[in-house]
Amino acid sequence: MDYKNNYKPENKWGHVITACITPFDKDFKINFTEFKKLISHLEDHTDSILVFGTTGESPTLSLDEKIEIAKFVKENTSLPVIANISSNNYEKALKELEELNKIKLDGYLITTPYYNKPPQDALYDYFYNLSINTDKNIMIYNIPSRTGVDLAPDTIVELAKINNIIALKQSHSDISKVIEIKAKLIKNNLDSKFFIYSGDDILTLPLISLGAYGVVSVASHLIGKELKQMIKEFKNNPNLSYDIHYKYYDLFNVLFITTNPIPVKQAMEFLGFDVNNLRKPLRKANDKEKELILKTLNNLNLLTKV
Repeated sequence: MDYKNNYKPENKWGHVITACITPFDKDFKINFTEFKKLISHLEDHTDSILVFGTTGESPTLSLDEKIEIAKFVKENTSLPVIANISSNNYEKALKELEELNKIKLDGYLITTPYYNKPPQDALYDYFYNLSINTDKNIMIYNIPSRTGVDLAPDTIVELAKINNIIALKQSHSDISKVIEIKAKLIKNNLDSKFFIYSGDDILTLPLISLGAYGVVSVASHLIGKELKQMIKEFKNNPNLSYDIHYKYYDLFNVLFITTNPIPVKQAMEFLGFDVNNLRKPLRKANDKEKELILKTLNNLNLLTKV
């Protein structure tokens, strides 16, 4: 089905989108009881919820599980719910998209295909063909450290011309790329319809200062209110935004002392959530990591927040 005439390009996702963890029980089945508790907690910390991203351990989830999660989260929150699609196989990605289209979701995060390293014109073709198979808005996700391919600024701008591709999650250590992307969006009169989100909590404020709109966040599991305040206050009270950024600098770092989502699942366990089981090939935090995470949470008085 061609959805070209049904585009709704407005952004209703807000400034802070939480890349939500997936709770598993001791048998590594999805723990929906704990998921409901987690969703209730996130409603005070985020503008939107992203399900089964990398933080949600998407590579370990079957399509049936993804559909079950998407339906469950959508039924248990009033917040916008965004689903991740991540594949290096176009037909597999299309199948997931078609199945998820049957749920009243609020958009998709679609990752650049990993490992097979397609050239830029093939990347454009991949996103374009997925975009015409949904009437939902799309955020493209550029994370070369995980995928092995870097979506070039010129390709991003060309994708921004597609009506329902409205945002970019940029996880790239070179922030000058955001300057180039933003400049080219402005030159092409696309700046008002295309929104840049930081894919790394620690880079949120630097990217906001360059014209980014928000963050797809891991830290918002714990400090979503503060992140929203940091972003919203930047124009009128930048000193407050700087204070928030540097106050939580250690948290931003400790949540990535090892592979995400190992640290955030451990942190949420310290906060009282039964979410600290991870499917292989990941593992729980080791003793040294647990000690550092706990010390950071204590220093920031975060253990008293829940």
